[in-house]
Amino acid sequence: MKNFILHKSNLSILIFYFFFAFTSIISIILAEYNNNITPTLFLKQLIFFIFSFGIIYFMQNISVHTYEKISILLFIISIILLVLLLIAPVSIAPVINGAKAWFNFKLFSFQPSEIAKVTTVILVSSLITKEHFRTSSDILKLIQVAIITIIPFILIIKENDTGNALYFVCLFLVLAFLVSNRSKTFLVIYSFVIGFLAIVIGSAIYVPNLLIKIGIRDYQIKRLLSWINPNDYINDYSYQITLALNEVKKAGISGSFEKNVTYIPEQYNDFIFTVIAKNFGFIGAAIFILIYFIFIIKVLRIAKSCQHGNFSYYFLLLASFSIAYSFLMNSYSATGIIPVIGVSMPFISYGGSSLLANSILLGIVLKINKTIYDERMEDYYEENEFDNYE
Repeated sequence: MKNFILHKSNLSILIFYFFFAFTSIISIILAEYNNNITPTLFLKQLIFFIFSFGIIYFMQNISVHTYEKISILLFIISIILLVLLLIAPVSIAPVINGAKAWFNFKLFSFQPSEIAKVTTVILVSSLITKEHFRTSSDILKLIQVAIITIIPFILIIKENDTGNALYFVCLFLVLAFLVSNRSKTFLVIYSFVIGFLAIVIGSAIYVPNLLIKIGIRDYQIKRLLSWINPNDYINDYSYQITLALNEVKKAGISGSFEKNVTYIPEQYNDFIFTVIAKNFGFIGAAIFILIYFIFIIKVLRIAKSCQHGNFSYYFLLLASFSIAYSFLMNSYSATGIIPVIGVSMPFISYGGSSLLANSILLGIVLKINKTIYDERMEDYYEENEFDNYE
């Protein structure tokens, strides 16, 4: 274990993981303290981190090629879990905050959508390296990646888990950019999506009944309207974010450790960023954001070391997207930049499923980086042996 942590190829990445673990534990303690609750959840989160780190360590025994080979199997398993969740009785899969998104096994709960995000990234990273995919037209490529992303999207939408469902829409848009040979192809898709969003927002304001007729739920419309006019929904849909932002405003540049005036529900999860911003102020929040983006850039830099177009290259790009998506959606939701959609901040928010899923991503990132490092060392020693022989 010690050699694994201190290995040159691992330490530069794991140092971020340990920083996130420390930040998560402190933030969860402060979230409960701020709300006049005796801190206890941090102990569970610490156990989640220990377990997830054990998974990362175990994953180093599996080759990168193996993940590519079993990508279809992993995806099918995650889809089966999503289907089982929908048909499971409420005693096993209760409805929480309007969403049937978790299995509850008393000792622990489990959110299959988080695992589905990881298995989808693995599968599409494998697919787009295949020769038959590379030689296909843009339309056929987009159809293939659309089929893969739309299956979990539909199942998760049926769970009423909007935030994680939108992840697959954004993943498709990223894939459209990556696989299209002609810029016109993805520009048309992006234009359509932007136009659709404009229609949805306009309809929510002027003709909300039209959105209900096409399947958008009433609470989703009100969530959108509460973002546009928060004062109109201050007692329900914008209640949580209004309280959280009021506390952040009092923090100033350097932060404040005063307790919240009013209890903010589940601030340790979807609103964890407001805890950091409130207790450590603008400076602390800015430093945290900077460190987080340095981490994402670090992963992208590893991709530059890969052979362009292979599994590792695309996996690293999509893993970076996956972490960045959740980070941005969480922080943007918590600060009112976008509507609240219920996405956990990777490695920071309280919860085992999100942490496990992102730790699996990180475990594969570490394995890829270690493989690249070993190959470079092997080439270095071979060159030296050849020079000595001469």
